Amino acid sequence: MTSLRFGIIGVGNISANHAAAIKNTPNAKLVAVASRNAERGQTFAIEHNATWYADYRALLAQADVDAVAICTPHDLHAPITIDAAASHKHVLVEKPMAITTAECDTMIDACERAGVKLGVIFQMRFEPLSRKLKSMIDSGKLGRLLWISVSQIWYRNDDYYRSGPWRGTLAHEGGGVLINQASHTIDLMLWLTAPDMPTKVTARMGTLNHQIEVEDGAIAILEYADNRLGLIQATTVAHPGYPERLEFYGTRGSAIYHKGQGKLEWHIIEPREDGMEEASTDSGSSGPKSTNAAGHTAQYHDFVEAIKNNRAPSVDGREGRKSIQVIEKIYFSARERIPVSVEKSGF
Repeated sequence: MTSLRFGIIGVGNISANHAAAIKNTPNAKLVAVASRNAERGQTFAIEHNATWYADYRALLAQADVDAVAICTPHDLHAPITIDAAASHKHVLVEKPMAITTAECDTMIDACERAGVKLGVIFQMRFEPLSRKLKSMIDSGKLGRLLWISVSQIWYRNDDYYRSGPWRGTLAHEGGGVLINQASHTIDLMLWLTAPDMPTKVTARMGTLNHQIEVEDGAIAILEYADNRLGLIQATTVAHPGYPERLEFYGTRGSAIYHKGQGKLEWHIIEPREDGMEEASTDSGSSGPKSTNAAGHTAQYHDFVEAIKNNRAPSVDGREGRKSIQVIEKIYFSARERIPVSVEKSGF
């Protein structure tokens, strides 16, 4: 297979991870960059020996670009994906996949009709401890799950929200801490407990300590068809920011994933087993630049192999849609202050 030639659209904080991941992926090469900010775009392009385009449509028109990584504000994910599919480019889009499930569905449909692959960046699924925990849950080692808890108690200062005009806005970000920072851990929870999805959510949210129009704190209670309960709590008001954590309690034992600290502990009732495993990790608890590219690299490996072998990426559009489906229901419940059912996906 000749190298898959990538273009990166958008050169915000996360674009450096994508460039590093492409560099460290066999049969992948960064050839183009699109950014409306000429100074940032040209600097990024020179650094990575790529060609800069002021308009992403000009990048999509290039015959020597096979795939694009979309690293733009959230509201642009859907229209750029649709344009990329129309240009017959494979698409790897940063989380969140889109702002609404309706947009997700349009993206999935556009890529399927064009015959191109659609992947969504949820790199935490590829980390070794995540994979180990997935195996433990799927094998029944914890028994039937009874209680799930996701805690993402992070910090973002006012400068963070002022760093881009799209941040903290409903139109461009689609929401606040849930759809931006917490979408990773919500996706991880859904993947770890798949195929089960919550059937009902009851939520509250607020803008607690930032001058923004979206939530910087939210709590959601999850109910499942098998009499299981779950809890999601997420905020960006907790200085200095604390490592994210996921907890799973079942009839045979429990597992606590100290995700932000790179630790997984488990305690099995019978036969008695108490374990702890550690691995290198990163956490964005104190700021977005505290993450590294290891997870992105693993996901790029998978995406390139998916194209090479004509299979679906491990995190395709249908998988990327799931977190948006749950977050959308949480937002509705919090706004209306009522419990909301989560329908089974048409996919």
